[in-house]
Order: sequence, then C-alpha cells, then structure tokens
Amino acid sequence: MCFFLHGALNGDVSEAEYESVIGKYEYNLARGTRHDVKTAVKESTEIVKTEFRITDGGCDCESAVGRHDPKNQEIVDLSNMISELAALSGAKQINICKNWIGKRNKKEVNVNIKDIEIPVFLADMEENVLYSVNI
Repeated sequence: MCFFLHGALNGDVSEAEYESVIGKYEYNLARGTRHDVKTAVKESTEIVKTEFRITDGGCDCESAVGRHDPKNQEIVDLSNMISELAALSGAKQINICKNWIGKRNKKEVNVNIKDIEIPVFLADMEENVLYSVNI
C-alpha cells in the first residue's frame, strides 16, 4: 500500500501567473475544485500520474507531509508554493489530501489560511482527510 498526495487550486487565476509559480517548484497543484480532488482520490487505484497528483507519479510514502516536521525541506518548498498560489489574484481555495491508495477521504476539514501556519499544517496533515484551505 502507498500514500498519494492530491490537491488543487480553486479560483479564477491568471494562467500566466499560475504557470510562473508552478514552474518554480517540483510539485504540481492543478487548477480544479474540491470535487475534482475527491474524484481523483476515488479513482486512484495504481501508481499513475493524474492531473491532481501533487508529485511526479511515484508513491508518496516517503513524503514529509503528515510526519510532524515543519522544518523539513519538502514541507518548506510545498508551503512556499502554496503561499505563492494563495497570493494570486482570484485564488479562492486550496484542496489537499494524503490518501492510502484506494482509500477515500474519511472526513473533510475546512480551515482559513489566515488561521494556520502552512508548514505546521502540512506537517500535521492526517491521512485520508480532505482539507479545504479557504483563502
């Protein structure tokens, strides 16, 4: 069994601005909705690259997400990307989750970006929970 990271940026952001942020990082946060992420998780049955996978398509079992180390470089980089995407004009919400392959989200949690420290949030994410970070 493997973990997969899924996520999406919801909102009406400029394609050029979005690409300028995404192009700086080794991660991807596709543009889409909470429903898109839920569907990607539901359909995730093997190690394949889907539009809503945050990483390159391999398993994410070694990911620092959910491992309680907010100073880990992966967490710092992912946090920086999320912060930059959240700052784009028109950004409304970031949906993100870490799921066991073939397992759906057992709950959904809404948080406001101004109420969290993004690195701590990422480091403390629970598995099989869809987080909607309102911007």
